[in-house]
Amino acid sequence: MTRQDIDNGTRRTPIVGVTSVPNRHEEATMPQEHPYVSEAKEGKPVCEWIVALLVCVSGILAAFGYTMAATALLAATAIVLGTMRIILRERSPWKVRSVAFDASMSLCFGVGVSLLDLSIRVML
Repeated sequence: MTRQDIDNGTRRTPIVGVTSVPNRHEEATMPQEHPYVSEAKEGKPVCEWIVALLVCVSGILAAFGYTMAATALLAATAIVLGTMRIILRERSPWKVRSVAFDASMSLCFGVGVSLLDLSIRVML
C-alpha cells in the first residue's frame, strides 16, 4: 500500500501471482483526488445546531423518565425536517444528500420511531 492509497482511503488489492512495485516517479506525479465539498450546497449550521439542541432536550426528557415526550419530540423533529425538505427543495436549511433521500429518511425515521414507541406501549 502506498502513501497515496492511505491518503485517499483506498487500497490496492493484489492479483494472485502478480507482483508489482510502484514506480516512485509515477507516485509523485499522480494527481490527488479530493472529495467535492461545498458549504454552499450543504445545510445551514444554524438549522443543524437547532436539531442537535432538540435531540439533547429529547435525551434529557428521556433521562428524567418522560420517554413519551422524548419520543414525540424526536419524531416531530424528523417529520418537520422531512416535510420542510420536500417543500423548500434546494432552499431548505436541512440538507444531507438529495431531496428524495433526505425526505424519505427523515419521514421514515419519524414515523418509525412513533410506531416503535406505540408498539412498546401496546405490549406493556
